[in-house]
Amino acid sequence: MDYSSVKLGDIELMKLMIINDVRRGISTAMNNSIYDRYSDGSDVIASRLLSKKIEIDFTILDNIVETKKKLSPIISQKNLQKLFFSDDPNIYWNVIADGEIKVTEHNNGKYTTGTITFLVPSGHAESVTSNILNATNSGGENGTITPNKTNGSIEIKVNNKGTLPTFPKIKLTNVSENGYFGIVGVKGLIGLGNINEADGVTNPMSEQLYDSASDTSFSDFKDVAPGTPNPQNNWLATNGKLEFQTDGLRLKDQGTVDSRQGVAGGMKVMTLPADSNGHVGAVNFYSYFNIFAWAGAFGQTGLLQVLFTDKNDKLVAGYGVSKGDMVGNKASMKCWVGGNSPREYASNDFISNNGEGNGAGSMNNTSFNERTGHSDFVKTGSQLEFYWKGSRIKAIIPELETVEIAKVYIYIGQYVQSNKFMTNLSLRNISYRKDQVSVWSNVPNRYAAGSVVEIDMENDKIFTNGVATNKDFVNGGKFFSIPPGESTIIINQSAFNHTPPQVELTWKENYL
Repeated sequence: MDYSSVKLGDIELMKLMIINDVRRGISTAMNNSIYDRYSDGSDVIASRLLSKKIEIDFTILDNIVETKKKLSPIISQKNLQKLFFSDDPNIYWNVIADGEIKVTEHNNGKYTTGTITFLVPSGHAESVTSNILNATNSGGENGTITPNKTNGSIEIKVNNKGTLPTFPKIKLTNVSENGYFGIVGVKGLIGLGNINEADGVTNPMSEQLYDSASDTSFSDFKDVAPGTPNPQNNWLATNGKLEFQTDGLRLKDQGTVDSRQGVAGGMKVMTLPADSNGHVGAVNFYSYFNIFAWAGAFGQTGLLQVLFTDKNDKLVAGYGVSKGDMVGNKASMKCWVGGNSPREYASNDFISNNGEGNGAGSMNNTSFNERTGHSDFVKTGSQLEFYWKGSRIKAIIPELETVEIAKVYIYIGQYVQSNKFMTNLSLRNISYRKDQVSVWSNVPNRYAAGSVVEIDMENDKIFTNGVATNKDFVNGGKFFSIPPGESTIIINQSAFNHTPPQVELTWKENYL
């Protein structure tokens, strides 16, 4: 076989050596577990693919010293790398060098031959690009999506052109309100939400109160009156102005501070709309918000808060981002609680980059960068919950059991000792709902119209609007793969929802 290219990651091996032979094998070894019968023969209990090896024989027309210099970057890698062959350019193998590279010197060291052995831990290759099946390409080579407009279900015929099973990602965009998904494949099934969730009943229920998606300039939030104290800390001045700019609410004018204050900023407030009973205030409350916090340079500072108060402006809880570091790039996610002892309840540091990493490690800004920003807050009686990196920080404040949230404040300010404000510090959107409203009305279901549910079958993850929601997983289900060839997936919804969701499947093909 002639190769025009053999690449390991970004390294073109054929620029370093002459490749004489490649041994990839036809398949991967199988390991079978058997049970001996009482009669003749055995029964197969389970079978699995083992890892495999790829061997490359090479010649290098340099002396052994130069050979070592060329091969050492290959054998010193301790992580998996992608191995590509030009005769099959649409797939790659995840490999790691295995064992010693033994070489033979010829003609007094003028050229060298040897063999590199690569271990393929998974035992298979996978496609370079992902296959996508959605309404746009339905009916093509990747499969067919057939919605049933009578009962809201969807039948998906998916064509996995690989030679092994693969785990898909399924993206569901709800066209109508929905409380449940049942997803059935030939390899398993999962349920999400509550199959018994009703569309409208006379029971405690939830009501959506506000969503900035329909108020893009945040006009329903009003500037506070001059001299209004910040509900969390009167050290924060509120004489400045906030304004919608580009992507959300930002600080337009810092305003002034008095001698006792250390942050200059602006603040807006909204009193919660009344529920369907005409009542203002919520003991049980949920709010989703999206925060963007990216300092464009070291030493930039700023503070953003989303604060929830009772009707008398007394703090119930708050969520925010604070960067007072006037030298470096460290910021903190903050949680505040009210009650008898108002205080900062939790603080988690992160590097206020744009989530690109660059050595930030576990402090990388994966929560508030340009692409994410998803956060939320929940009050259930005395229990407060603050979203942070895939889970919620919980606080029990007994004296807040019956206290109603009646107002939402948004504050953005700058530390007065700093003259460098953060390049990006904005609240891009916010919504909230009231839970357990005792009245008959349409129930804002678990999955609102327009909400996006994503199921990652390979990593056993579920996300709703970007927020981790594995809690919706119904016990007894199983994340599943799709087999080679054509197979069927059926998606059912709540019985009251007869409008099929928009569906998109993404998967990579695996090959022996």
